[in-house]
Amino acid sequence: MSYPMVHLKIAYNLLTKCGDMCIGQPGDFLLGAVAPDAVHFHNGYDVSLKEKSHLWKFGPRWGVTLDSEGWLETIRRFWKENRNAENWDFMAGYCTHLLTDWENDRRIWTPFRERVMLGEAVDEVHRQYAVEAHGFDQWLYQNGKESQEIWRLLEQGNAYGVEGCILKEDLERQKQSLLKEQFTGKAAVDVSGYQFCTKAVMEEFVERCVERIQEHINPGN
Repeated sequence: MSYPMVHLKIAYNLLTKCGDMCIGQPGDFLLGAVAPDAVHFHNGYDVSLKEKSHLWKFGPRWGVTLDSEGWLETIRRFWKENRNAENWDFMAGYCTHLLTDWENDRRIWTPFRERVMLGEAVDEVHRQYAVEAHGFDQWLYQNGKESQEIWRLLEQGNAYGVEGCILKEDLERQKQSLLKEQFTGKAAVDVSGYQFCTKAVMEEFVERCVERIQEHINPGN
């Protein structure tokens, strides 16, 4: 699915479109937009934790979605159940992440998997995908004029647990890793030779996600 900087870029663009009319705590919103992946920072992580945090149970294994519409409906139902939560900004970010991964699954990842799998195991195909997806994520951080503002707001974000999905302490570890490790001191990335996660494809994906998700983070919806 999408990597953290893509999630943060989409959330930030939504924030600039909605402003204070929708989001009262921008830092909470941005931290929520990466929160479902906090399970990667859980001691003893396994993929079942990611399926739970992403409300996913729609295929034989994570990475092979057979019921895309069922997943979307589950995300919508989750949002309806949480749209009046006290930590509304955080939960809006959480749902933004889920909707972004839903879009990624059907627009980016699944077409790539079906194009290159040719009998290979899903994990091996994902390793091929990750080279470009992770590379673009680093490039986006390195070249995005709003990256430092995103990091400033992210640092202000309050961590929350989500029952049945993620633990607060895992999210706190993820937050520190993002701020201080994952994007710090990395070599410059050149995406000009990418074949699938190209600059044009990924920028169009970000723009489309912002358009599709915007309606979902309105308190009245």
